[in-house]
Amino acid sequence: MFWSNLHTAICNKLREEIPAIQTCEVYPAIRREIIAPAVFVELASLEPGKDPGTEEFALRARFEARIVVDGTVEDSSVVVRSLAAEVARVVNKNTWNVENVLPGEFLSAEVDNFKPELDAYLVWLVEWVHELYTGQSMWLETGIIPHIISVGENVRP
Repeated sequence: MFWSNLHTAICNKLREEIPAIQTCEVYPAIRREIIAPAVFVELASLEPGKDPGTEEFALRARFEARIVVDGTVEDSSVVVRSLAAEVARVVNKNTWNVENVLPGEFLSAEVDNFKPELDAYLVWLVEWVHELYTGQSMWLETGIIPHIISVGENVRP
């Protein structure tokens, strides 16, 4: 459920922040008609993250968003680049309001020629990563609850 919620939150926020996006899908079935401009979001890889010290499993998740524009539309080269820049702006430092997802870190945006099924279109790829935590924290309310204490001397005026 966590992964599904995260993917849905990403698409919802991209559509909300960038009104020009007509279609936003995760792991789309490409071989059908779509309304463009479109953005396709995919989780591309998982790497070890920084241990948060809570017994949760830390991951560094790399996401990809492909911006797809019909190349026959006027100014399509500018449109696809503008949309890539907007997607980069939205993903950077975004947590999508999903618990245990740290702010996104924009990595790159570039022409994408590696999806043969999209060869008829102009496609740009935006990549970003999130540090995120899965599993249960050992700091649950039923266990030891972290709190702040102050150690020092009391000074009397």
